[in-house]
Amino acid sequence: MITGPTTARRGSRESALRQVRRVLSVLAWFRAHPDASLMTTADRFGVSVPQLREELTRVQESGLPGMLPGSLVELSVSGIRVSLEETLGLDRALALTDTEVAALELNLEKLASILADEEREDADAAARIVRSVLRARPVPTTSPVADPATPTPDNAGATVLATLRRATASRRWVRFTYLSVSSDTLTDREIIPDQVSVVDGVGYLWGRVAEADGTEDQRCFAVPRMDAVEVLDRSAPAALPREIDAEDPFGFRDADDWAELTLTEEAMWMLEYLPVWHIDGTQVEIPDTGAWLERFLLAYAPDITAVAPATVRARADARSVVALAAYRRLA
Repeated sequence: MITGPTTARRGSRESALRQVRRVLSVLAWFRAHPDASLMTTADRFGVSVPQLREELTRVQESGLPGMLPGSLVELSVSGIRVSLEETLGLDRALALTDTEVAALELNLEKLASILADEEREDADAAARIVRSVLRARPVPTTSPVADPATPTPDNAGATVLATLRRATASRRWVRFTYLSVSSDTLTDREIIPDQVSVVDGVGYLWGRVAEADGTEDQRCFAVPRMDAVEVLDRSAPAALPREIDAEDPFGFRDADDWAELTLTEEAMWMLEYLPVWHIDGTQVEIPDTGAWLERFLLAYAPDITAVAPATVRARADARSVVALAAYRRLA
């Protein structure tokens, strides 16, 4: 057995995304508060003054293609003050997607559930504002007006999230059709919903197929792979909430078995988007999740130059033989 990683990988995509969002929020803050000092702003956003100065310096290197005069972000830092001269629209408040709105509403509701009565009113008021923002979004005049009860490609994910949240709160079983990536099959599922969360903009349901005393039988289902979601008139047992680690939300690091891969330089992007941890050079390790790992190895075979242990490599080879035989039968 190969030992799993003990530390988080460096320069994660989540860290970079948080920095970009903070910088955009800082610009909007300075536009709304032109007299704010660097110290006040740094304290508000939870960073040091030197870091804030460094991030503002980087912003000045941003702009439109061509990088000609007038196409760059222009700001000046004088003493403790920041003056915005040309922001190219970057100082506008960030617009939330429907999925982000649903996630924000979900977190506000969870926050309200643990606050004292005198504090809950603020969280409830914020949740109402979030709901009003979603309802107030205009329908494009160039498109026919859609029935709001009928999910469209843009709001389908938010609709499913809302349905799952309702089932979780009311303690009702849910039924849906699910496309499994590991087995490439479409099956009908009936699940006890335990928790609905949004990870990197994607909604997930943690739930059980039967009552259990612990979370060992919990499974994770991705909202984009769900279809025909409905709340059943069937009471569910008490929820078993799951504590989610932002750096490892799906618990990959707790896997018992691991595989080591050697990638090409061009494939090192996997560190930012897939459950892959860096070892050294182009060597990485990945949890052995069974069929999913075998399918992963075949899908990215051109960018994988070595696989260990040999048993994992043999499993992928066997799966490729079966796949090639299927193609021959169709030929």
